[in-house]
Amino acid sequence: MSVAPGLRGAFDGRRELTLGVPAAAGIGDVVEALLRLYPRTRALLAGDGGEPGGLYLHVALDAASARELETGEAGLPTGCRLYVFALSRPPRGGRAAGEG
Repeated sequence: MSVAPGLRGAFDGRRELTLGVPAAAGIGDVVEALLRLYPRTRALLAGDGGEPGGLYLHVALDAASARELETGEAGLPTGCRLYVFALSRPPRGGRAAGEG
């Protein structure tokens, strides 16, 4: 798992993470493992309580793993690559700047 520079503080300064999750693990299991191993990531969960414009955690798959998941097999593909990065929360009211 690759961690974006802006989030490394929540992951003890790590650039890369390796999580040992069961073969049938899904994205939810990965997020639960991240929250358990790196408790500071809880502050980055998207929710109603966050500051407008503040950052929130986003997890994405590489394209090959995403295609493999489309087959309907249970769990993430072995050796799949995940990316953790941050997006800005939209302002309250749901409209981003420039939307009209």
